[in-house]
Amino acid sequence: MKRKCPPFQAFILAPLALAALAALGVGVPWAFNTGSASSTGGLACTVRETCADGEVEVFRMSAAANAHAGTPGGSSYGNVVCCGGVVSLATNCSGVYDTVLTLSAADNAHVASDESYPTAACLSVGAGEAVGCTYDDTCAADYACLATISGTTNAHVADCDGSNDYATKVCCTATAGGAPVGGVARLPNVSGSSGPNYLALAGLAAALLVALTAGAWYARRRWLG
Repeated sequence: MKRKCPPFQAFILAPLALAALAALGVGVPWAFNTGSASSTGGLACTVRETCADGEVEVFRMSAAANAHAGTPGGSSYGNVVCCGGVVSLATNCSGVYDTVLTLSAADNAHVASDESYPTAACLSVGAGEAVGCTYDDTCAADYACLATISGTTNAHVADCDGSNDYATKVCCTATAGGAPVGGVARLPNVSGSSGPNYLALAGLAAALLVALTAGAWYARRRWLG
């Protein structure tokens, strides 16, 4: 004869099973998110002769190294800094945007990272999203390298291929879902699984608490009431 599960045990086990499944539902998607927090994919940039579909032209360079710069509309240089990976990406210097570099002219220009020149090369995204650029010797994991520069101002440019690069990298990020603050607005990079594990554990702990509380209430009703 099969032994039936007593009502008290069933009352505890059913909530435990349901809550554990809910905790896994919260924890598992985060546990496998090992890259950018962007829901539309991260910014990707490269230097090529012609930008691919879905990419935007940020600025042009006279060569891959030790180069002058120009704007996409004002220069015919054959090396184009192309960026893509974010659906709403554009090069507007308005709305939600950040300045990548400023140029001394539309063609045959030196560049600056301190915005000391009048012609700006920008990256922009849609309302409610985020974009930002910074300058350092390395780019963070959720930032793309657009170019390298020889100084803060009156600078030459080079690409980011590791050959004849300059020490300072132009690093930008663009993500969906950030707060539009008219400039640098970044989302935290969620990498690894330590954060997701904490979420899953918290969900499981809450599930156990609910089940134990329900079980105690049932026991009082059954044997003490």
